[in-house]
Amino acid sequence: MRRAFVALIACGCSSSAPAWDWPVQAPAEQGMDAAMLEGARAYAFQPGKHTQGVVITRRGTLVAEWYEEGRDATSYAGSWSVAKSFTSALVGIAIEEGKLPGVDAKLVDFYPQWAGSSRDQITIEHVLHMSTGLEWLEAYDFANANEADVVQLVFTTASPLDYVLGKPLVVPPDTQFNYSSGDTLLLSGVLAAATGERAGDYAQEKLFSKLDIAGAEWWRAKTGETLTYCCLDMTTRDFARFGLLYMQHGMWNGEQVVPAAWVDASLTPASTFQGYGYQWWLEGKTNSALPPDLFMANGHDGQFIYVIPSLELVVVRNGHYDKFDGPPVAEPQLFLRYPPNGIVAGGGTIPPDSWSHADFLAPILASITDK
Repeated sequence: MRRAFVALIACGCSSSAPAWDWPVQAPAEQGMDAAMLEGARAYAFQPGKHTQGVVITRRGTLVAEWYEEGRDATSYAGSWSVAKSFTSALVGIAIEEGKLPGVDAKLVDFYPQWAGSSRDQITIEHVLHMSTGLEWLEAYDFANANEADVVQLVFTTASPLDYVLGKPLVVPPDTQFNYSSGDTLLLSGVLAAATGERAGDYAQEKLFSKLDIAGAEWWRAKTGETLTYCCLDMTTRDFARFGLLYMQHGMWNGEQVVPAAWVDASLTPASTFQGYGYQWWLEGKTNSALPPDLFMANGHDGQFIYVIPSLELVVVRNGHYDKFDGPPVAEPQLFLRYPPNGIVAGGGTIPPDSWSHADFLAPILASITDK
């Protein structure tokens, strides 16, 4: 069993100190009971959960922080699909800057090889809502790798973007929700064409630097494009900054970093699935055990950013992550550098044996004394 411990002081392990850092207060100063919070710690760090770090913030203040032995506030955590929510923010910023015409823009304008095919009516919004209609099986099933598109995407293809561009349309756009990392990867090419730079570089300029996130690394394919569907490495505290940005309606330190209207649109349910917006999970709308306004970024192997605006809460949980000691480039293939499921000892991420959002969050919600 990995021992969890409180670490409210950074030790300088992964990146330089940011210009802005979390104010830290005892839970009681933000209307929370510290003893009750221990229930969340006990749940997250029990044997088999493989939790690396938990950060709990209220009203923009850090009130609790726990890490497994050997990790602290400066340790890198992996994102997996939590990165999709960051990609959504970049699309909103690019639209606000006039670099993208809007969510109704058709992807054929960026991928002319689709012209004249059944795919030429797919829009950016269809991608954001995971309703493109493209054939896709999102399954991390190595036993049936030939059928699992996401395994093909990250493990066997020379050009991930070309792999997605070759997928056929199986249902009309905007008629069926189908969770697809391939859909989100399409936004990598869209952002690059619209902004003239890789999505990861655009993120550094328009997002990370604004939030004083230092040292973030967004993985790239060996063909160069940012893997917008996954694989953004930063600290657990930094993931919490992003959650706070959305809780503050896109505002950070007096600057509107993400348009407020984009935040609203992102948290509006898709017509094809009430539990999903623009690359954010609207978990509170589909899980009655959770506050109805809870939304979250959700990544493979248990990476979560929970945001509950009504309670001014941002909570992050990251799983154990052993980062590749080298450039964040999927060369030769992503799973050889960023393996999931604990399949490589000392590498990549390890999933929890099980995880309940409600059971983890229950003691945090119960700790609030000034509702």
